[in-house]
Amino acid sequence: MKKIELIINNKKVICLKKEQFKPHYNTVIILTGASTYASVYFIFAKQFKKTEVIIINTPGHGLGNSLTEGEPLTDGNELVDFQVTVIKQLIKENHCTSKITLLGYSLGGMTLLNIVNRNLLDENVGLCVLIASARITKHDNEVIKGLYNKETNTFNTKSLMEKNCTNKTPWYIKYLNPKWLFALPTPCYADFLQCDSMNEISKNELMVKNNKNIIAFLGENDFFFSEKEILKTIKFFKQRTFISLEDYGHLFLLERPIKAGKLVFKAIKEVDL
Repeated sequence: MKKIELIINNKKVICLKKEQFKPHYNTVIILTGASTYASVYFIFAKQFKKTEVIIINTPGHGLGNSLTEGEPLTDGNELVDFQVTVIKQLIKENHCTSKITLLGYSLGGMTLLNIVNRNLLDENVGLCVLIASARITKHDNEVIKGLYNKETNTFNTKSLMEKNCTNKTPWYIKYLNPKWLFALPTPCYADFLQCDSMNEISKNELMVKNNKNIIAFLGENDFFFSEKEILKTIKFFKQRTFISLEDYGHLFLLERPIKAGKLVFKAIKEVDL
């Protein structure tokens, strides 16, 4: 993947791009989930054939070549503003060949919903894809309790996994990059604070009807988001498709990036055509 360097508010922001000569479909821009950085989504993005894909790193996230400068954000409104600014800069610098399919995973999906609800990129976004996300989380403030130790600056990822895998042993851990699990304690904690902030925004800023098309995916065993909430969320879109993922939880995209990529791309392709 090609590395794109942008300067936003005098800070370097790194995006990764899967280039495509004469793409057939919209440019897909991925808004990432909590405690993840752009390169984690490479295998997933690779499944999008004949498609440009751009993955955005947020401040405080990224390892090695995917490093993005700046402190991690803790406020939902700041994250929305940041993502909109980055996308506008990507468009301005001609990194997007076509109209945009905006894809949000988990926390990135909550960001996507606020971008759409505020009409911030209305003329540029042709399709929305919501993965393992909704307007409000199941557990609200309960998610972060006991997971972060400020004194030692460590994040209890084992506890997080146990919470997310319902009654199953987290067999999928061996399929994940261990760097993702242990290298970003402070940004991960900041992301959960953002998630709480997004919940508050959603309670105070009601979703309004829009003319967008949305495809929404949710694992049956998702710990953070419920089917009831995601269906309630997407009813505000003019055209909507909901796909339930049997036997999977919140981490489906990271557990099975090839399968997830092919499934999501198939759904996008059918709409994009």
